[in-house]
Amino acid sequence: MLRITPLPLPSQVVLSGAICTKNGKALLSRQFVEMSRIRIEGLLAAFPKLLGSGEEKQHTFIETETVRYVYQPIENLFLLLITNKASNIVEDLETLRLLSKIVPEVAGGVSEERVSDKCFELVFAFDEVLTTGGYRENVSLQQIKTNMEMDSHEEKLALMIKQSKMDSAKDQAARQAKAIRERQRELARDRLGGARGGAGGAYQGIGGGDGGGDYMGRDGVGGFGGVPGGGFGASTGVSSSSYMPGTVDSNSASILETAPTKIASKGMKLGAPSKASTMLDSLVQEDNLSHIATTTAIAPTSTRGGAGGEAAVPAPVIQHQPIQLVVEEKIIAHLTRDGAVDAFEVKGSLTLTATTEAAARSKVVLGEGAGGGIVPVGLNFQTHPKVNKQEYDSSKVLVLKDTNKGFPVGRPVGVLRWSYSSTDESMVPLTLNCWPEEEGQGKMNISIEYQMNGQNRELHDVNISIPLGTAEPPQVAAVDGTFRHDPREQRLVWHMDLVDSSNASGALEFVVAGRDAGAFFPIIVSFASQMLYADVAVSAVTGLENAAPVPYSLSKSLTPDSYIVG
Repeated sequence: MLRITPLPLPSQVVLSGAICTKNGKALLSRQFVEMSRIRIEGLLAAFPKLLGSGEEKQHTFIETETVRYVYQPIENLFLLLITNKASNIVEDLETLRLLSKIVPEVAGGVSEERVSDKCFELVFAFDEVLTTGGYRENVSLQQIKTNMEMDSHEEKLALMIKQSKMDSAKDQAARQAKAIRERQRELARDRLGGARGGAGGAYQGIGGGDGGGDYMGRDGVGGFGGVPGGGFGASTGVSSSSYMPGTVDSNSASILETAPTKIASKGMKLGAPSKASTMLDSLVQEDNLSHIATTTAIAPTSTRGGAGGEAAVPAPVIQHQPIQLVVEEKIIAHLTRDGAVDAFEVKGSLTLTATTEAAARSKVVLGEGAGGGIVPVGLNFQTHPKVNKQEYDSSKVLVLKDTNKGFPVGRPVGVLRWSYSSTDESMVPLTLNCWPEEEGQGKMNISIEYQMNGQNRELHDVNISIPLGTAEPPQVAAVDGTFRHDPREQRLVWHMDLVDSSNASGALEFVVAGRDAGAFFPIIVSFASQMLYADVAVSAVTGLENAAPVPYSLSKSLTPDSYIVG
């Protein structure tokens, strides 16, 4: 006898997740099963009509003949899940609770305007919680934030290579342009000297002597007196100076006009016109056809080390190691106008990228930091869930729990992260003290002083951006470093290439039009450094099978994510 056993219904199937107003207006809706637009609009439109006296409860649900509404009020909006009637209500409420935390975190609030502005980000966050088919993922809020904020190391690397090529091309074009200008000036000087020599030879030819002058003309044009014994010069005279076509500047052209004019006044006519325009026209005609020749003439000068003949510098080639390690720290610092620390937080991560299948099955051995900087007490380290935490705690080795599998190939993976927060002023890399004072007559005097904490720290490319509240340029009285005024943004940018122990403190003083001391805040600080708070050092990267060393590259960076004073 054939027995047919019915298939079990899934424990939870979420048909759609939506955010709507109390009037039933849908702000966003994400479907996780195949549904038509008419049906989902009909279900959302019917929801306000089904609301009863249970509207004030924290977690409520409404069942119809086909679906179940599980919803939660969030201020003036409703967070709504539409499920089938066979779903587990306990799991539905847990999913609803997680989504209620995600919405204000992603949107920055629960107003209608903020939800509409961040609708796509909210849809992506919903996809992290629920998969296609309506099944819930076992994720936490912190994991969702990490997945949505993930940076691409490969994209950054590609942008660096692209920028390097662009800079190299600009430098090469500038060198070539400089070489062309130098060669053209050199050719103009040659033509000028030849014209003067031709004029001198003509005067010697009048006396019938042996003139040594020559004319920078084309072959076959008679000289004025540069042939021995030729009173007025022979018709077969050949120029002895080398002529390279080029451009004629205004100074050389005026001199070339003067010399032939003197010859013409003596009545020297040897079958060809001696007007100044004839010589210039011939030169211009030759110059118009000389662009290719000029370009080819520049090439030999590069071998002789001329002024414009430097060889092109090739674009730097970035070596791709089998394992690429990136240690990155981000600083979030908020300081008061008096220089006190309101909030200070450091978030760091160690990212691993395997470029080959063989290198993917490896482990990273960490060592003691060698930076010598300030190492704060209280750093909280966390390993990736797939990394063997026992190995890390006992021997500082980063290896996967499942040694039969390797790291993903061609994709950066965060294997270790840490965080640190404090209000200790000595832990902040750079503190600022700003004193705006009114001078009278609508002028303000501003004195700003910076102080770097930590003798062994180095901060590169430091920029302190100060709002002015006006587009008028300030009058800088004293500055340590350099400054730049941006009238469009109405800001004064105070710049130092490097801040270290030699210039651990500095000051800027300027006067600008204004009356409000609050117009000079907030001040934004940016910099870059390779000296980290958690000086993570890598001793070696070895393979899992034969413990052979695996080549790797390691880069470190410390940059502020938000560094605000005021």
